[in-house]
Amino acid sequence: MNKYAPYSLFAVSLLCATPSFADLAQLELASLEYPGEPIGPSVAIPDSFIPVMTPPPLEKQGKWLDDHGVSPHLGLTQFYLANPGVGTDTGNHESLTLFDVGVDVDLEKILGWHGTRLHFNELYVPYRNNLDFGAQAGDVLSSKSSPYIPRVSHLTLFTLEQKLLQDQLTVEGGISNAGNYFALPLCNVGLGCTTLPDAAGANPSPYANWGARLNYQFTPALSAQVGTWRVNDAYPFANGWERGAGSSGGNMSTTYLANVAYRTDFSTTAYPQSYELVGFHNTRDGNDPYYTTAGTAQLSDSAHAPATTNGLNGFYLGLKKTFWRADGGQSKDMTPTALSAYFAGSHVFEEDVPNGIPNQVSTGLILSAPFKSRPYDTYSLSAHWVQLSDHEQKYINAAYRSVGQDYTSPGGEYALELDANLILTRGVVVSPYVMYTWDPINTVNPFDGIAPKAGVSAGFLFHVQLESFLGLDSGMHR
Repeated sequence: MNKYAPYSLFAVSLLCATPSFADLAQLELASLEYPGEPIGPSVAIPDSFIPVMTPPPLEKQGKWLDDHGVSPHLGLTQFYLANPGVGTDTGNHESLTLFDVGVDVDLEKILGWHGTRLHFNELYVPYRNNLDFGAQAGDVLSSKSSPYIPRVSHLTLFTLEQKLLQDQLTVEGGISNAGNYFALPLCNVGLGCTTLPDAAGANPSPYANWGARLNYQFTPALSAQVGTWRVNDAYPFANGWERGAGSSGGNMSTTYLANVAYRTDFSTTAYPQSYELVGFHNTRDGNDPYYTTAGTAQLSDSAHAPATTNGLNGFYLGLKKTFWRADGGQSKDMTPTALSAYFAGSHVFEEDVPNGIPNQVSTGLILSAPFKSRPYDTYSLSAHWVQLSDHEQKYINAAYRSVGQDYTSPGGEYALELDANLILTRGVVVSPYVMYTWDPINTVNPFDGIAPKAGVSAGFLFHVQLESFLGLDSGMHR
């Protein structure tokens, strides 16, 4: 199993069923004509387009830039994660500072090329404290929130997008991440949520690679999409500028994805809903975690190579529905007090799935705008579950026995999570969470012989989207 926990900068949900948007009519957001077609990392950055009484300081400059086809992006995200009670080495913390710098260029405004846009993002991680936190958390769900980012700079997005057929068909290609477009996050704060890279063997955000996609919008809510991406299994040591594995030493494969999605928001319906079904295939040749080609245990039979499998196949299903509003759905309020339920799950058909986890589920309730004085805040109670494959569990048990420990790993891990997105002002969000994990599984380093403890993990993300805060996003064309 890959020891590097998935990266979670872009895990905070910005899906249409959550009330993160202000009145679209007031803001004239023509770009949201197709809420089912996201572009780049903006799918999950917790931006809140809050109308302000006092114009932001650079609103005029932002309008000038948009008139000339340029939309800059500058984001700051601060992570703080802690494991006071869970894992193999409790009482530790991790902190990171990240800067996301990018631009969208509208080539229709600049060169007259109808429907053509260029997207670029570079990520800088100048401060990193305790990259070993994932191993210290020492389980699946708690360590999933821990970013392992050993390099400072990463190209996260560099694509050319072309709209055709009256803007219903989108063709986009270049350097990007599959998670920007498929299996969009449904959780309120997605640090423990079921994600596509976990299941499909794709590179997690922000690690980008060569890819392309086709998206067709049948209606503003209904879309279908296909895409393919190269995958590097040593992604933490890549910077996104490589043509292949580069100096990372990773093994390259290709992921193919297809989805059907239906999404609405409060601008079109009183009770928004989001449905997405994704099928995937990865060409990666995987090593069985336990068996050799002779059907024997790898730890006791060094004469035979590990058994391998060709390819990886599975699916992802995401469902979300707003089912209650305090106003009964009678008003045109874009930020009503409301309750939504969500479910996100993935399944891999092969037994020797590379990450050892063929089944994942996240489900929960999201309460939006419970305080009318704070109409953009959301709170959530979620439950998460992961199941080990039989071969992965045998491998972990054998690893403990090899260091003299009589320990049997649980076949599944469970967690309950409380979290919130607190919108402090336009473009500024704080996202705290606390999680309790049962039956933690030491998938990171079972050879240390330490049985992980059940218990509490916690943390927060502080995010500032500076172009929103300063008013440079007056065009809002994303």
